[in-house]
Amino acid sequence: MRRLFAALAVSLVAAGAAAAQTTTFTNARWWTPDGFEAGDRHVRDGVFTAAPEGPADRTVDLGGAWVVPPFGEAHNHNLDLDHAGRLSAMGRTYLSAGILYVKNPNSRGERDPGLETLVNQPDTVDAIFSRGGLTAPGGHPIRLYGFLSRFAGPPRAGETFEGDAFHLVTREADIAPVLDRLTADGADFIKLYLLGSEHHAERADDPAFYGLRGLDPALVPLLVRAAHDRGLRVSVHVETAADFRTAVAAGVDEINHLPGYAWHNGSTAEDYRLTEADAGAAAAAGTIVVTTTVVSTGLNATPERLAAIQALQRENLRRLHDAGVSIAIGSDSYTATAQAEAVNLLAIDAFDEAELLRLWIDTPRLSIFPDRAIGRLDPGFEANFILLPGDPAQDFAHGRAVQAVYKAGQVIWTR
Repeated sequence: MRRLFAALAVSLVAAGAAAAQTTTFTNARWWTPDGFEAGDRHVRDGVFTAAPEGPADRTVDLGGAWVVPPFGEAHNHNLDLDHAGRLSAMGRTYLSAGILYVKNPNSRGERDPGLETLVNQPDTVDAIFSRGGLTAPGGHPIRLYGFLSRFAGPPRAGETFEGDAFHLVTREADIAPVLDRLTADGADFIKLYLLGSEHHAERADDPAFYGLRGLDPALVPLLVRAAHDRGLRVSVHVETAADFRTAVAAGVDEINHLPGYAWHNGSTAEDYRLTEADAGAAAAAGTIVVTTTVVSTGLNATPERLAAIQALQRENLRRLHDAGVSIAIGSDSYTATAQAEAVNLLAIDAFDEAELLRLWIDTPRLSIFPDRAIGRLDPGFEANFILLPGDPAQDFAHGRAVQAVYKAGQVIWTR
């Protein structure tokens, strides 16, 4: 996080004389929590400000655009090692979708030297990283990293990524050394794994569940408390409704998956259905829930199974939303962005256009950068915004037709 604020400070210097002047942006409709309003906005030193007493130093005509705060991606892993320029390309892909803020909840600790120049710069997306996640021996994502290794060099056993892509925690004594290492390595937050925690004892040593298990649920409250003591927020991968309950009771800040994005053999909808009590507990605890519904469409489920999964996703999301739970938009789709997630949320009728727009605008300040003044177009907020050709609250196709992205009052991407 310190690196990000330093980069933002540099952005003000890099903007040169323009940053020291007041710029008035005119001829646009500006998003507010109560709807769009016509008028002008004024920017000085990269921040929205009140109208100047005299004429502005510079005026920019936005051509009648509809202006909204940039969107966020609350769960993706495609900003990581820069293999063959992929990270640079993904950064541009995010900007083309109007996404300026990205959260990577499990990234390699071994970072490419050039990574820091590709994010959190004046003209790039802003991103945070958990570094490696915390899991149990034989747990997720160990098998996954073994599989992924074949696409980036000689294949490796998943266990060889210990201390890099994941860290093992099997007892209370493991917690402090792991968290201290992640803190020293610059982790922006902590990622934990829960998978079928209600069956943890019986699956802990079962080879049939290699890669399909997670932490001992008894350790999760201790991990959360120790992370919070270090000033680190905690995100948790969950699979089942029981995992969800364990995470909320432990005081986690965020749940990275809606339960039931995939149904395992022998399971039913009841293993993943959230109750009104679950939603109420999450709302009372201030727990954020990340959607990740689109990942279900790529898991080769039969049409009948996918329809059942999506019906339960819709039910769970509406129950959470109606209870007042903070919902963040994230895809967990390595080849896509949260734009695909937003489109899928509309397709499964989880939210209408106006609800979805508000959720996507709120995602960055809720899930990614809660300590920054973002997500509004008012004086005192960072002058980050995107231009759209029409009202996305009425027709979300406009939300996919981004015309330009501004950061600190400077245009950094145009179509």
